[in-house]
Amino acid sequence: MNYSFIKDLIGSPWQIEATTLNSFYPVFRGLFNGLQIEKGTEPENQKPFKLSATTRDIRMWSSPEEPLSEEDNQPEAEPSREKVINVIPIRGIILKHDQECGPRGTRTLGNRLLKADEDESVIGHIMIIESGGGQANAPVELTDAMQKCTKPIVVWIDGMACSAAEYIAVYAKEIIASRAMDLVGCIGTMMVWEGRSSKSDANEDGEISVTIYADGSEEKNEEYETAINSFNFKLAKERILNPFNEKFKADVMANRPQVLPEQLKGRTYFACDVVGTLIDSIGDFGTAIDRVLALANFKATTSTEDGAQETNKPQKEMKQFAHLNQVLNVSELIASDEGVFLNEEQLASVEESLEANQQLVVEAQNATTERDTATASLATAQATIAAAYNPFNAIDPTIANAETPEAKAEAVRSLLAARPGTTPLLNLGGQDEIVTDPEADWETINNLPHNKLVDENL
Repeated sequence: MNYSFIKDLIGSPWQIEATTLNSFYPVFRGLFNGLQIEKGTEPENQKPFKLSATTRDIRMWSSPEEPLSEEDNQPEAEPSREKVINVIPIRGIILKHDQECGPRGTRTLGNRLLKADEDESVIGHIMIIESGGGQANAPVELTDAMQKCTKPIVVWIDGMACSAAEYIAVYAKEIIASRAMDLVGCIGTMMVWEGRSSKSDANEDGEISVTIYADGSEEKNEEYETAINSFNFKLAKERILNPFNEKFKADVMANRPQVLPEQLKGRTYFACDVVGTLIDSIGDFGTAIDRVLALANFKATTSTEDGAQETNKPQKEMKQFAHLNQVLNVSELIASDEGVFLNEEQLASVEESLEANQQLVVEAQNATTERDTATASLATAQATIAAAYNPFNAIDPTIANAETPEAKAEAVRSLLAARPGTTPLLNLGGQDEIVTDPEADWETINNLPHNKLVDENL
């Protein structure tokens, strides 16, 4: 039995896409039933190689007989002055350690990456990813190495980069899918446990299974026992799965801040639906090479017939535009003598930004019109108030100098009070009580000459 391999699998949290895990189950169950996996060399399609940065031809394959070691002690290659691109394929299930059947683990892949990055002939790296994910503790071995690299890294997805594979991809400078229907995402963490309960019923052979823990070991394997015996998964989630998953999501957001919150819930997407968030663009392997050359600012040279060196389409320094770079979701604009070229997705981003800007212009114009209308209404109201104040202000300087309506009214009262002959003795809004004398001779009074004159004038 392959004990070391099984040890890596049992109880390990997984960051893996469902169909990939299901396809692995027959192997997993076979190992439990005594399936022996023969030792083998690393598959050819998983071996690293180097491409000429000038001609794009393969210049070097790793040694087919390299020793099986996580230190990856490959024979030192002959020094070369030709500039190359280091290519590292990551295919199949991602595991931390090397497997006896051939595939290398992420620890070896990380060592390979760092060794290539130290090579002066290497200008950058391409990671070819074709994987549905793997162990949750595997990506960190490679992502730690990626963060130490000084040369640009571009990921090219060859069909699928899900879960742990996406975890690795987000640490690259750019992510390019090979086709619109490539599968990406599946950001989440899971676990599969199988076993018999701690006090199980007898099997077909009459055997029972019991699990016994020493005193003081009440929490030992508590997550597993609670899940198996009580079908309660709370502890397994809180103590194992959730910490792995929160770290997974935090690292994705840190490296790709443009990712949408709904894309962090475990769904798998087609590449064409997540351009600009989970991936940067869609293109063939040549596109990945182009991007490494651009990010490395590599100037390819060829020899002319007279032996002179000439530069092929040299890149040149150019002014950077912060807002445009943000719209295009690139850290740097790269130009050649022919100019700056944008792909369809980048042109769509510019178009969307211009449309949004045009909408802002319309809204600003409407706001200006509303402001001008309000200003005109205010001027009219101020003129009306001034016209109403003018007759009162003309009465006396104290009224004119009063700033508020209340102050002007008080000034009028003060002026009236200073003139006793005009001082109202009673409340002008009231009415004096009329007292009549019942003994008065009203007929005689009304016939007085002056009263008759008044009556005639009325």
